Amino acid sequence: MSKLIGGIILFIIFITSIYCAFHFEGSFRRLIRYLYIAFSNGKISFFPKKDIHFASWGYVVSFGLFIATLCFLFYRQTNKQRIINVALAIFLLVASILIQSYLGSLFKLIECTACKDGTRKLHFNEINYDQIFISSLIVAIIPFAITEIRKFIRLKGLAGTKYK
Repeated sequence: MSKLIGGIILFIIFITSIYCAFHFEGSFRRLIRYLYIAFSNGKISFFPKKDIHFASWGYVVSFGLFIATLCFLFYRQTNKQRIINVALAIFLLVASILIQSYLGSLFKLIECTACKDGTRKLHFNEINYDQIFISSLIVAIIPFAITEIRKFIRLKGLAGTKYK
């Protein structure tokens, strides 16, 4: 496949993933709020007012870059590496979201000084959803990046011994 066609395909993947990010951003925010409530044993609650929110550029572009980078790295790996890296990436993504939600809910309860009966009410925008999402994506791409770095070092090492 030529570099031009590959670049066009990656651009189309990037645009498509941005479009998808707009659609599931609200679901992600609801999931994080649910995790905050669940990890605090119901001691955190949210104001019942409606939250009108539009997906931030950081959220949308980071997802687009993540998917495009993932596709690029996915193409360069063997089938065995793909299976292992996808499983690790999914595990790390979920684990990172869960850990950040747990710690975030714990810190929200710890910093509460005027809580009644140990419960805390939060506004919907008091949680940094973008930070949770972007850092989880960065953690999830680590297995693919490590595989590429190892491949680069192996090729560089072989090339270095070849000319000595």
